[in-house]
Amino acid sequence: MNVDEKQLKMIQELSDAPGPSGFEEDVLTVARRYAAPLGRIEEDFLRNLYIYRKENTGDKPILMLDAHADEVGFMIHSIKPNGCLRFVTLGGWNKNSLVSQKVLVRNAKGEYIPGIIASKPVHFMSAAEKANPNLEISNMIIDIGAVSYEDAVENFHVRIGEPVVPATGFAYDEQHDLMFGKGFDCRIGCAAMLEALRRVQGKELPCDVVAVFSSQEEIGDRGCKVAVSRVQPQIAVVLEGCPADDTFTEGYAIQTALKKGPMFRHMDVSVICAPRLQRFALELAAEKGIPVQESVREGGGNNASVIQTTLLGAPAIVAGVPVRYIHSCNGITSYYDYEATVQMVVALLENITPEVIRSI
Repeated sequence: MNVDEKQLKMIQELSDAPGPSGFEEDVLTVARRYAAPLGRIEEDFLRNLYIYRKENTGDKPILMLDAHADEVGFMIHSIKPNGCLRFVTLGGWNKNSLVSQKVLVRNAKGEYIPGIIASKPVHFMSAAEKANPNLEISNMIIDIGAVSYEDAVENFHVRIGEPVVPATGFAYDEQHDLMFGKGFDCRIGCAAMLEALRRVQGKELPCDVVAVFSSQEEIGDRGCKVAVSRVQPQIAVVLEGCPADDTFTEGYAIQTALKKGPMFRHMDVSVICAPRLQRFALELAAEKGIPVQESVREGGGNNASVIQTTLLGAPAIVAGVPVRYIHSCNGITSYYDYEATVQMVVALLENITPEVIRSI
C-alpha cells in the first residue's frame, strides 16, 4: 500500500487531538491549519467549522459535506473526599470496556493530566460481587493519584465540568496497513473530507461545496441541526467512521469489513438514506472501479437523518470508513479504506450535477 506521509500525519493529528462532544476546539485547531488553503473558514458558537470552497460561484446548487469533529468521551461530575473523580459519559460507550483504561483529564489550567478508570479491585469484592461485578458507570471512578479532595483541587487543579478522553496515541503498522488510535469515529472521516477538498482544489465542480466539521454528533446530532440551517444544502454527503462488523458476525452477514472500501448504508435506526442518491453512488463506484460496501444497519445513527429532515430537507448519503471497536478507547482502521473513501468523495463531487439532484 502506497501511503502518503502527509496524509498519515494529518490523520494522526486529528486522531490524537482531544475533542469529546462540546469540547472540539483542539480538533478544529488542526482542521483549520489543513483547511486554510481550501477556502473561507467560519465557525459558530457550537464549534461547527465551515469551509466555503474558494471556487464556489454562488449560482449553483449547494452540496454539503459533513464529518463530525467530536468523539465519545466523559465529563467530570464531582470530586470525592478521597480525591477520586466521578464522571458521566459523553456519547455511547460499552461500559464493560472501560475499567483499567488510561485517560486524560483536562484541568483548570487547560492541561491534560493522566488518570485511570477504576472500580473496586477483585481483592475487596464479596463472592456475590465477583459473580456479578455490576459494572455501571456510577460504580467507576477516575483515579488521578490524588489522596484527598483538597489535593485534587489544589495540586492537580481538577474541577467539575471538564472533559476526559482516552489516553490512546496513534500508531501505524505499515507492514499490515493498519492504523491504531482513538476517535476514528469520526476523525478518519474528517481527514477524508479535507483530503477530498484538497484533490479538487482549483477544479470547476457542478455544485458549490460547503464542508462542515460538525459538533456534538455523539450526543444527538446537535451541531448539524445548526449547520444545516446555516448552509441550506440541496444535497449532502456525510462522512463517518463506522463500526466494522467483520470480527463477530457470520460471514454471510458481514457488511462493513476492513480493507473492502467505504460502507454506504441504506438505512440505520435514524435514517433511510436517499434511495436514488444511494444507487447513484453505488453505480458511480462500480463505474470508477472504487471498492465500496453496502449495508442495512439495525442500530446506529448519524447526521444524515438531520440533513434529510431539517428545513425543506435535502437528500443525503453516508460514506463510512470501517473502524473496528468504535466507541471504545482503541480503534483499528486501514489506510486502504481511507484512500478508497477519498476517491469516492472526489468522484461524487465531480459527478453530482444539478440534473442528478433533480432526478433524486
